[in-house]
Amino acid sequence: MKSLKYLLAVAGLMGAFALSAQAHLVFVGAVDFDSQPNNNPESNLAALGQFVDTTGFTLCGNSDDGDFGNPITNPISVMAGSYLVIHYGKGKGGSSTGGGLEFYHVVDGETSVDVPLDGTSAFGKGGISSIREFCGPVVTAPDSGTTAMLLGSALAGLGLVRRYLKR
Repeated sequence: MKSLKYLLAVAGLMGAFALSAQAHLVFVGAVDFDSQPNNNPESNLAALGQFVDTTGFTLCGNSDDGDFGNPITNPISVMAGSYLVIHYGKGKGGSSTGGGLEFYHVVDGETSVDVPLDGTSAFGKGGISSIREFCGPVVTAPDSGTTAMLLGSALAGLGLVRRYLKR
């Protein structure tokens, strides 16, 4: 009976974690497209730089190259931790004649996200004109062999310290 309770508890937790898993995009900000010199990766990166430090960022996805499909539909494949610059047309109710640029951050290690297919800012309410994905500098971690060696050394050191402090 006890093992059945544990099995049900584990199944419940797994179900809760599975249901709470979802693609996460965090809205960073928006600017009107008319304030931009043009719609190219360099201009988009400069506009993103108004909201986050873009030092070392590179272009890692571009709808002009067909990276997100043609037409763009959800979900799209992205790199975890990247930033999306999405150009939306003016649409009905948009205040900028050229629409707007909206900036999103991909969080929680997601690699597949759903982007809004219509603009959500006051500048552009129309459909997607382009998406550009920018990735930050790569931060490397030590390989697993080095990590295991450091962990083993630390545990051995703690064991020796404990042994000599007991005396």
